[in-house]
Amino acid sequence: MAAPHSLMAGGLSERQHIVLNAVVFQIAWLVCVWFGSLVAVLTTVAVVALHLTLVNNARAELQYIGKVLAIGFACDWLFVQTGVLATGGTLPPAWLTCLWVLFATTVGYPMRLFHHRMVLSALGGGLFAPLSYFGGAKMAGVALMQPDWLGLLIIGLSWALIFPLVIHLYTQAMRPAGVES
Repeated sequence: MAAPHSLMAGGLSERQHIVLNAVVFQIAWLVCVWFGSLVAVLTTVAVVALHLTLVNNARAELQYIGKVLAIGFACDWLFVQTGVLATGGTLPPAWLTCLWVLFATTVGYPMRLFHHRMVLSALGGGLFAPLSYFGGAKMAGVALMQPDWLGLLIIGLSWALIFPLVIHLYTQAMRPAGVES
């Protein structure tokens, strides 16, 4: 971990980057949920472009984002297919998939607390992901499996596995060459 006042790519201090990353994520999350798929895709492309100018290893970061995109699409596809989420289609909407990409941009920065803490990341994923899905579903008109608590429980259990995996993938992708974990 770099010293709090060291400069990241883009000339920001590490602390400034963390705050900017968290604020941009929250705004982009709301934009994606409120305005739907077209605006979500455009917003996500802009956020990722900004993000890549601010990180030290854009290539590794982009590869990592691609992995999270694949995991997220597969997860939400399963949620749609099994009725955990009812989106009105057979595929997750693009705005929902965009949230995975946006989430991936936070794992190295605001979510750093969870790095190398698998139990904490399982608890965090299991608790906070259902809250995010619940809020997003209500705002975007997506129905949860009934009763709501059952759909949220399935999401929480899924994320208790997914979040530690995503954290692990990030720490592996960003470790210096030649360093074993």
